Amino acid sequence: AEDEMDGTSDGDKKIEGRKKRVIMGYKAMMITYFSAGLLSTAKATMSAALVQTIVGYLLVPAGISYIMISAAKHDRLSSDTYKRLNLALLQYGLIGLSIVSMGGKNSMLKLSFVLTIINTIKGYTYGAIGWDKQNTETTLLKDLVRVTQDTTKGFVSLPKNIKAFVYQIATINVASLKFIKLYEIVKFVQANSVTTGILPLLARFNRLSLLALMLYILRDAADRDRLGGTTFIQMNYLCALAMGVNYFHHSAGLVTPVGALSAAFALFFSFNGITSYMKNQYA
Repeated sequence: AEDEMDGTSDGDKKIEGRKKRVIMGYKAMMITYFSAGLLSTAKATMSAALVQTIVGYLLVPAGISYIMISAAKHDRLSSDTYKRLNLALLQYGLIGLSIVSMGGKNSMLKLSFVLTIINTIKGYTYGAIGWDKQNTETTLLKDLVRVTQDTTKGFVSLPKNIKAFVYQIATINVASLKFIKLYEIVKFVQANSVTTGILPLLARFNRLSLLALMLYILRDAADRDRLGGTTFIQMNYLCALAMGVNYFHHSAGLVTPVGALSAAFALFFSFNGITSYMKNQYA
């Protein structure tokens, strides 16, 4: 009777409860990634390498978690953009947890990865079949296959404009580095079996995998002329930071092709983020 009086049903309450828990999950992910960064800063001497690690491995996933909070609040998890981000974070969490389990003692980071795995599965599921789990047009597996197929097709398709072309080149660049790192992992396993020496290679592969999918999402947004959206403005900033890490990782900097490209891409992403933001402010 009380539910009828306030206009809510048990079904509505369940949906609101699920939504709140997913939003809380993304918030917890963001907080634990930030906390892991703060703990690392407190325990280690400040250096360029430490800053690169915090930005590349912790700040970027924390930033995506922040983006996902807004997506869940505004019922946008059903968009392919956020499904791809959930899948990117899921992979990041799975590989990250295996790395920490093998050789790390950072319990906060382990918690970050566990929360990431749990919440991205929930976020993707609700995006695919609805908060009420009543979507009769698809199943979780069918949706996962469709998103994977669409992403693969999109990756090899021709860009529709100059901006999309630049994002495509950036995506290919990072994806190439990712597969080079995968090759190094295979060679390491063949020579040494699985030892803790493989962990830095896995960590870099994980970071590059996350960045590659983020760049593809921006390329897709550029194709659709959607870079002015808040999500894509924020992703441009995050990708600029990540490319900055790539630049500093290659010690020769602008002298190397990878360093020069990374610096150029970082400037390009920053410029697009700032100009899109300014257009929104003065539109």
